[in-house]
Formats: sequence, structure tokens, C-alpha cells
Amino acid sequence: MNTIIIGNDKLSVRISTLGAQLLSLNDGRNEYMWQADENVWNFTAPVLFPICGRLKDNRYTYRGKEYELPIHGFARFKEFTIESYNKNNACFLLNSDEETIKVYPFEFEFRVMFEITEKKLNITYHVTNPSKEKIYFSFGGHEGYSCAEGADNYFIKFENDNHLTRYMLNDGFFNSQTEELSLDNGRLMLDYKEFEKCTYVFRNINSKSLILSDKNEKRRIKIGFDGHSTLALWTLPYRKYVCIEPWCGTSQSIDFNGDLTQKDGIIELLPKKTFSRTHYIETL
Repeated sequence: MNTIIIGNDKLSVRISTLGAQLLSLNDGRNEYMWQADENVWNFTAPVLFPICGRLKDNRYTYRGKEYELPIHGFARFKEFTIESYNKNNACFLLNSDEETIKVYPFEFEFRVMFEITEKKLNITYHVTNPSKEKIYFSFGGHEGYSCAEGADNYFIKFENDNHLTRYMLNDGFFNSQTEELSLDNGRLMLDYKEFEKCTYVFRNINSKSLILSDKNEKRRIKIGFDGHSTLALWTLPYRKYVCIEPWCGTSQSIDFNGDLTQKDGIIELLPKKTFSRTHYIETL
């Protein structure tokens, strides 16, 4: 594992080759990322690929054969190659190999690109299919943002929603139940009791960005996620972080039959094609 730093006079970003994980985003005033703690949550911003969410018994099938994947896939545990790197941007590459084929029977090139412009960090995921057959995947971000006073002292303001439908989970799986939320001028106040019920999962919302802010509005960041089908919010009681997770994919329904090609939110990519999405973090 190695780490690299990119930045300018407004922003400094540190990234690990292990999982292409964002470790630090600092504007000289604040550190905005949760600093991993093995006694609390030992990640900062794991990259989710080739699935988002949990599989029943960690298993799925493809063409009648059974495979096993951990929650959110394997990318976060893999060493990426630094494909390119300069003072303002870096590209990390993960290729399929003999080990990945055993658990995910597809050839792929998965790139995670980081680019700083002014006070904004753009994070782009690229999946390229180098093979002669379709491949199936999901990907997503899982950035944990530092909430030094506790996550329940923060709120999220949605750009273009005053009402949201929350898709409820049972042990990480959709249970066909929803909960309607009315927001106060787009604001969702973070409440540990609500996170105890389950992760917040929103699908196909109107907003393409949101602002995470402390109640005094002294510490604010903007997160953009245009083109992503799912947004998840997660923390645990009394933890000093909140994860804001833009996904191209979604959790599994409780009655999912296990066939990867039929999984809700799965992306089908034709041979020699590339699928890309960008989300961003901007200090305010």
C-alpha cells in the first residue's frame, strides 16, 4: 500500500493505492474526511465494486454457477496500480485477474480518477469491458465525512427536494416497505434513532447535489451526484461521521432470486464499451 497527495492552494487530497481510497480532504482549515479507526469504523471512503450492498449469504449466480462476494464487493480490499499522477489529478487502475475471476467471472478494467479544480474534488469511476461478452456490475462511493460534534449535530440540505421516499431495509435488504419524509426547506436533520432503524436509501431523487452542514452552518461541504440512481446515508449511534454514498446500483430485494443479470440496479455493459460516472466534493 502506498499513498499519494494531489492538491492546489485551496485543497489537499490524500489517496491510498489500497482500494483507491480517499483518505483525506483538507482545505487548510478543516479535515473533512473521517479518519479511520479500527475500534469504530476502519475505513474512510471505500470504493464499492462490482456490487453495491449485500447479497443473501454473500452469494449470487451467473449462468447457473454460484459465486461468493462480500458486501459491497472486493475493490476496497484490492491494491490498485497508479496509472497516471500529477499535482492536480491521479488515476488508479484495477484489472481483472485470476483471483477476481474466481468470484466474479468477468474481465474488466476499473479506473478511479481524482481531479482537483479550485475547491472541488471530482471522483470518476470508469468501467471498461475488454472482453467479447457482456459484463454486469454496479459501483458506488461510500465517503465518510467527519462530524466532530457527532452526526446528530448536522443536517443535509437537498438541492431540489422537499419530500423524499425512504426505501426501508431489513438486514440490508429491501423489504418492499417505504417511508415518506417531509423536509423543512430541503433539510433532513440527522438523528441517530433513525439510523438505528436502518440506512437511509433514496432512489432516483430530483436533487443532483446536497450540502452537509453543522447546525451553526460554519462547516459546510457540497456533494454532487448527477447520474447516480441511488443515494444512501449511513452512520451508527454516537459515531462522529456520516457516510454519503452515491451509487450506480442499489441494495438487493429480499426476494431476489440470486441471478446477477436480474439484480435490481445492475448495469449491463457491452463488449469494448466503457461506463463512467462522476461525483464530487466541494468545500464551501
